[in-house]
Amino acid sequence: MYTMSGFDPSLIILVNIYADLYGDRQQTSVYNNGVMQVSVFVSVNYTGEASEDDIKRYVQDNVVIYSLNYGENVQWQKSTSDNGFHHDIDHAANKNPAVPPKMISDVRTPLYFTVPGGRAEGEHRWIAKLDGKQTNDSTPLFVKVKSFSVNKDHFEISDRASLSCAHLRVLKYKYDVFPDTQKLVKSINYKGIKFTGTGGNTWLSMAMSSKGNKLGAFIEYKETSNINIATAYRKYEQSEVERRDLGICSYKVMIRSQCLDDTLDIDSADVEGVWNEGIAMVSVHDKSIDFTCEDQDDTVLNNFNNHDFEMNDFVLQDTFGGMVEVNINWDKGDWWGIWAISSAEVIYL
Repeated sequence: MYTMSGFDPSLIILVNIYADLYGDRQQTSVYNNGVMQVSVFVSVNYTGEASEDDIKRYVQDNVVIYSLNYGENVQWQKSTSDNGFHHDIDHAANKNPAVPPKMISDVRTPLYFTVPGGRAEGEHRWIAKLDGKQTNDSTPLFVKVKSFSVNKDHFEISDRASLSCAHLRVLKYKYDVFPDTQKLVKSINYKGIKFTGTGGNTWLSMAMSSKGNKLGAFIEYKETSNINIATAYRKYEQSEVERRDLGICSYKVMIRSQCLDDTLDIDSADVEGVWNEGIAMVSVHDKSIDFTCEDQDDTVLNNFNNHDFEMNDFVLQDTFGGMVEVNINWDKGDWWGIWAISSAEVIYL
């Protein structure tokens, strides 16, 4: 017996199953990227007096979503929590703002099913079952699962603002490749070196002292002001840096530059605009730039030598949860650092 104060399960009437919280849409399109969730809204009426929270809790605990295609309960991972990514390729907001909530008389309970990565492509027909009743087979929820794929030509890296030797850049999907709401959000595996000792909020992922004197960095997710790589000519101890997948510079690290602090003057509004397009990056190039390391623990001679490095195999995630691994050509076509994506593929974690 389901016990809630004043709540009687026998007074629930199962109405239908929808893809929208407010409207009557029964079609939804999703990617099989291994992260994107199908959002299902089970519609019921309650003929007595009870709180909406009690009704939703009962439905979530007892409803079954059934696949007409396979003749069994849907086997995909189920959750009562939204993972924060968009749930529909064509209706990213997943609701119809033209229909005010007060016009909806039923109670709609959300459930979320994660689409298996790389599988389940095609159209699926789902119904809801609750307490021996089911929604009509002739009005199922249609779930269209689409394959998610990328290649290097789907991406661009472009300048958005410049200050002397510092350049704010965006890494993004090219226009018209995917829906407007599908955008790159963040890197989930920063690589290189971060200068924590002076409040660095970037990950330096490329440095070339011998070919063009340039640096390339990812700005940390959603950082918008005081874009800071490092303080020029400061000798950083290992306790003042964080290294990831960087096999050089085991002792002190120093960047020589006459304009490294130009990044601090990048307008925060410009950086925020980049985050609305894709992933924020910064380039610094000037003949004065050298990335140097102390090659041994040498407190007497204190010798610093120039080093080059290029990180790659970055994993990026977009607004639909899709994850792609990309490699960057950090030196495409010129001495001073035009960048481009050289390879890209979908991955499933």
